[in-house]
Amino acid sequence: MGQANKRRDFGLDLARAVAGVLTLSVHFFLNSGFYETPEAGKTMLAACMVRMLCMSCVPLFLLLTGYTCINRKWSKGYYRKLLPVLFTYVLAGAACLAFRCVWQGEVFTWKGIVRQFTVYAAAPYAWYIEMYVGLFLLSPFLNAAWHVLEDGGKKALVLTLVGLTALPGLVNQIGPLLPTWWVGIYPLTYYTLGAWLREHPLRLKGWQLLICWLCLAAVMGAKGYFTANGGTYLWMPEDQWGSLALTLEAVCLFSCLRRTKGEGLPGPVRWCVARAARLALPMYLVSYIADQIVYPVLAQAVPEAHRRLFAMPLAVPVVVVCSLVLAQLVDWAAEALMRLVPAKTQNAASGGEVR
Repeated sequence: MGQANKRRDFGLDLARAVAGVLTLSVHFFLNSGFYETPEAGKTMLAACMVRMLCMSCVPLFLLLTGYTCINRKWSKGYYRKLLPVLFTYVLAGAACLAFRCVWQGEVFTWKGIVRQFTVYAAAPYAWYIEMYVGLFLLSPFLNAAWHVLEDGGKKALVLTLVGLTALPGLVNQIGPLLPTWWVGIYPLTYYTLGAWLREHPLRLKGWQLLICWLCLAAVMGAKGYFTANGGTYLWMPEDQWGSLALTLEAVCLFSCLRRTKGEGLPGPVRWCVARAARLALPMYLVSYIADQIVYPVLAQAVPEAHRRLFAMPLAVPVVVVCSLVLAQLVDWAAEALMRLVPAKTQNAASGGEVR
């Protein structure tokens, strides 16, 4: 955090910024009536495909975490590195709670407010923070095990985790052949995949990876459309964050974005990408506020839910920009809180990737 732009890796910044925008794009479908609308017609078929493109968001964040954090080591000061994330969550949660009280008329007792924070509900999209905290606590020990393994062992670990989390959803569509208890550890799968891609980048060209990402999303989106059979959308195994389809999508997209150098791009463009990357986490957390303002307006302006897809190119950028503005305020406040932390603690907490 806080590195000068000239020292930043443009490919990683781009991947993080894209992950943030895709996350807010997925929320378009959550808030625009998509899931309550019958899957019929070319527009809804296109919507299913676009949705599957956007579903790469969370896997992309997790691949980034494994890629950037695999060399972290445990130390006495390691846990202090979590402070910026926790400060960001508390501040974003406070903003969301204030909005819910003032704008939506919700009423909370002091005990209720405390509970909202402790169950990661103060910011309604904060489930990711709950998951990330656990991954953060485990990562130095995962890293130690990773670096002990030879390439063969690393490959076996990655394939084992993929088999545990991604294959059941695919294979069990035939019958209950594989255990499903372990599918919930998909963050570990993406973490190790990110570490593997750091050491063994895919050899495909960027345009080939992009086409693979698009084709995977198109096929899975079409499957979702036809599975609904004219009714409302039915969640498929492919919609789970750890599914094989989303794993392949995320690997293709991440590998494509990672190798982007940004050479020749104007300085302001590179700055915007770096800023969006830095603000990706607070932008995601506070985007609930913009969602609750923008999408009711969209519903009034476009009563037919299936036609709202055409407004996506306008609605999502509005949500992104509004959320970025609020996220910048949250980031400034988090920085101010970090300055109150003793210098030794602050230095220990300043390193590494937290997005």
